[in-house]
Amino acid sequence: MSVLFTILLMAVIGGFIGAMTNYIAIRMLFRPYKALYLFNKRVPFTPGLIPKRRDELAEHIGKVVVSHLLTEDAIRARLLEENLQKEITETVAKMFHEKMQLETTPNELLHQLGYKNAEGRSISWLETVLEKEINHFLTIKKTSQMNELIPVMLEKELETKLPHVTERITSKLTLFIASEEGKLQIIMMLQKFFEEHGKMGSMARMFINVESFSEKIQQEGAKLINQEDTKNLINQLLTTEWKNFEAKELQELIPTEKQAHLAEQLTSEIIQAFPHDKIFNQPVQVILRDYEVMIKSKIIPFAVERMLDFVATHSADIVERMDLAKLVETQIATFSLPEIEKLVVEISGRELKMITYLGGILGGFIGVIQGILAIWI
Repeated sequence: MSVLFTILLMAVIGGFIGAMTNYIAIRMLFRPYKALYLFNKRVPFTPGLIPKRRDELAEHIGKVVVSHLLTEDAIRARLLEENLQKEITETVAKMFHEKMQLETTPNELLHQLGYKNAEGRSISWLETVLEKEINHFLTIKKTSQMNELIPVMLEKELETKLPHVTERITSKLTLFIASEEGKLQIIMMLQKFFEEHGKMGSMARMFINVESFSEKIQQEGAKLINQEDTKNLINQLLTTEWKNFEAKELQELIPTEKQAHLAEQLTSEIIQAFPHDKIFNQPVQVILRDYEVMIKSKIIPFAVERMLDFVATHSADIVERMDLAKLVETQIATFSLPEIEKLVVEISGRELKMITYLGGILGGFIGVIQGILAIWI
């Protein structure tokens, strides 16, 4: 009985020592958190292994993460996965659908982004820029001839339109002369002519019937205007005037003293024609509603694909610029020692307990062997 008791006692003592040795060894990985001193000398094995080599450990973890986990190939492969693209596309499409149910004007949207009074500030900025640019243009181009400023395409178009202008002028003149208003105008001109020529005019009036004479002038005037020679003359006059206009310098048409006023007036006209109220106060959803299906089915998938492809293509540069190794090292360094201990225990708690139990089992087994050897010897 004493033999069995001795062996059992040795097994219990060995198991206890083995379990406690492993338990203390595990705890010494983390504790104590700080170095302990006795008679101004640091106590051995303080602080614990991880607190003592924390910075070195953080640096090595950062390098391992970048070298073996978050590698360029791994990031690229993940970004180009079809499932990831599909998930991101669905998420973006869902967010877009939710936003389309709202009514948000550009003014409100910009206000949310911190740009207050967007409409007023934008119009003020546009007005300042326009007036400055118009003044600048008028200043640097003041010695330029108009043919240098008018676009070639517009110049050619105007030249081809001159015959049509001539036809329109002759047509309008013919209609005016043949009208009652034209007749009254001719009669007034005849009466004025007679009055200005005194007695000769009075004598002529006695022999001339103003009414019938005006009708005759109407008929002859219409014939004269519709003659080809008259049309050619009008067309030639228009061409000459146009060439004279093209030969003039800008400063002849717009004197320097009137430049600022013209720039201000042009700016005001452009700003009034600019539909700023519709742009800033109409809900964005109203503008996009006609394109909602196309945005969901084509634009969002295309944008997501291009974005992921861009990130994948430049993943090496992005990882290098982000310096992930340093980022991981910095983040680990910010953890407090209790947090690191808690994290490791949460992840490996079961394994650490098994190490403790294993120490007890091995210690017990060694105790049994020691008991047997003690009895035999």
